[in-house]
Order: sequence, then structure tokens, then C-alpha cells
Amino acid sequence: MTEDMEKTLGFFQKQEGVVQVRILTDAEKKSLLESENRGEEKKFMGMCRTHNKGARDAISRKHTLAIIIKGNQFKAIPFPRMRMMYGEELVGEELYEKERIEELKKDKKNIFLWENFVMFMRKLPKDRAEYHRLVIVHAPSNEIPKDTSAFENLVMGEPSVENDQMIKDWFSFKSQESVFGTILVGFDAVK
Repeated sequence: MTEDMEKTLGFFQKQEGVVQVRILTDAEKKSLLESENRGEEKKFMGMCRTHNKGARDAISRKHTLAIIIKGNQFKAIPFPRMRMMYGEELVGEELYEKERIEELKKDKKNIFLWENFVMFMRKLPKDRAEYHRLVIVHAPSNEIPKDTSAFENLVMGEPSVENDQMIKDWFSFKSQESVFGTILVGFDAVK
């Protein structure tokens, strides 16, 4: 392992909430991508297809790390956002800004599917036959912290549920607590 990769592993291992880190092999990256493809053929909540752009972007980088995190403690890199798209039109999104959530709740044309995911009913296709064109996109965050500026083209994605379990199996990680999750961090080089 190169000195840069040792520093990289050390950097991520020191982040609060990180339990384990490893560099993925090309074969492991291929397995994850194949699993994402299978998952994207299914409909999310019976409504529409998904596209896990965050995970795909992380897997496509030259180097990809799989990281097991304790979700309620990990704050180092902002999580990807889930967005519902109709073509290029944003028709729903996951939010974390309390003020924006409260403002959107005031409008009866906005429906919250859960506490922080809003559907903009005005923007949905009028013809229900068009609903097959709705896609949930797991978009990577573009809010990259300054302390990661040494990484070229850094991106973080959350793997699908199936890939989350596959990664935990690779680590031989077992826990009954649901707070443990996984993330994928991809980058092309260390500057």
C-alpha cells in the first residue's frame, strides 16, 4: 500500500463515528455495481425506479473506500440527498433544514411522505400514465468539507440496502443495532 493510501485510511479512521475502513478491490467494486443495477430495476416503495448516483459515482472513482459508520455519530461528510425527478423537474426531495421544512409544510400542495421528504404536488405529472417516468435519485452531496481538499474528485454515496449488507459481510461486521450503516467514498488521487 502506498504512503498516500495509508494516510487516506488514517484520515478516515480518525473521523468521529467511523468504525472500520477498507479499500475496495476492483472485483468488490464490480459486485457492488452489479447489485446496484439489480436494485434499480425494482420500484421504490412501489412507486418508481431509483438511481443511486452517489454510490455509482463513488464506485466509479479510481479509489473507493467502504466505511462502516455509527450513523448518529458520523458527521464528517454531508450525506447524499434523495430527490424525486420527473425528467429534469424536481418533484420531491429530502431536506434537513428545519426552517425550510416548516415553510414548506405551510403550503397544502406540498405533501410530506415522511418527516423530511416533501413531494411538490404541483410539479407531479398531471397524467398518471406518466408516473412511470418518476425516478428517485440518490444524489451525492456537493458540500465537501475543507479538510478533504487533499482528495481529487471526492464523492460520497450511500449503498443500497443489499450492498450495505454485502459490505458488512466483507468486514465480518455483526451488530443487532440499526444505527450502524455503510458509506462509500471515492476519489481519483491524493494531492
